Amino acid sequence: MKSTINEQYGINVQEITKMGGFDSFRMHRTQFLIVPIPHLDDEELYEVFYFSQFMIENREPYIASMVLTKQNHLSFEKDSMKYVLLKYSNVSKRKGIQHGRDLAIFHQKARAFPYQVTKTNRIGQWKNLWEKRLDQLESFWHGKVHSQPLNRFEKIFVESFPYYLGLAENAIQYLVDTEIDGEPLPIDSGTICHHRFFYRTWNDELNVKLPTEWVFDHGSRDIAEYMRDLFFEKQSDAHSLSYRFLEEYNRITPLSPFSYRLIYSRLLFPLHYFECIENYYLAAEDMKQSYEKRLLLILERSGQYEKFLKGYTNMLAMNTNRIVLPTVEWLK
Repeated sequence: MKSTINEQYGINVQEITKMGGFDSFRMHRTQFLIVPIPHLDDEELYEVFYFSQFMIENREPYIASMVLTKQNHLSFEKDSMKYVLLKYSNVSKRKGIQHGRDLAIFHQKARAFPYQVTKTNRIGQWKNLWEKRLDQLESFWHGKVHSQPLNRFEKIFVESFPYYLGLAENAIQYLVDTEIDGEPLPIDSGTICHHRFFYRTWNDELNVKLPTEWVFDHGSRDIAEYMRDLFFEKQSDAHSLSYRFLEEYNRITPLSPFSYRLIYSRLLFPLHYFECIENYYLAAEDMKQSYEKRLLLILERSGQYEKFLKGYTNMLAMNTNRIVLPTVEWLK
């Protein structure tokens, strides 16, 4: 990797260490990250590059910028894997982070992004993406039902899938009703979001925002995924932390009824379950056990997750008197 960096960028790397799961090196007061990007094609990468340039120009703090190769390319290849080189100045640890407030400011700036987005655009595409994902997993499940013998993970998957199929169908219907009935406001225009915005996304040892993790979507994507993550990471405090998070966000950017319904439809969709199943089958053998543990945890907490979904509507009643969400009958 040292010789590849030298060849591609003309940088003489002394030592490569690990930082936040990435290969990293330092020169003077600048930290560099070598980030694999198997999920981004060239056109997506260019859009993400323009996102990062725009946010840096708009003084969003802690953004890592992409370094161009000597041939002015955004990425390089090594051993059949594509990488980008990101750099950022060493920054001190942030104190007093308010995730809701900081995310609202981030979204607010990014809503002004002036260029058309095509490849990384997810606005209005949830229904198609969810249906496709559901169809693929259902087809895979049918195959497992009819194949023998099954290992422990597959038995659990076969038994649990019908419940999550129902939950996913509820989420899709809720989303469709929201898009038919809802009235989007200016706040509902597209913004830069994260593929997955977690509790630790802006809390880890990196203390930097990576544009390689961004997509263009409705801000409710980040809000819902953050709350979903709180449920699994901070379970006993998930409700109060979610309430505070929404309150912080609302102080900067008041959310619309349309936004609240999108958040709820996304929380209804059991992405945590789908990703666990998919990741198990993509994982190397030595990683499979961790996904089996994750699946058992998801199933163990399924009843609590239903309470968390019910609690969301109560949270809104406390947060604002103006907004009443349509209910999901069986969740009453």
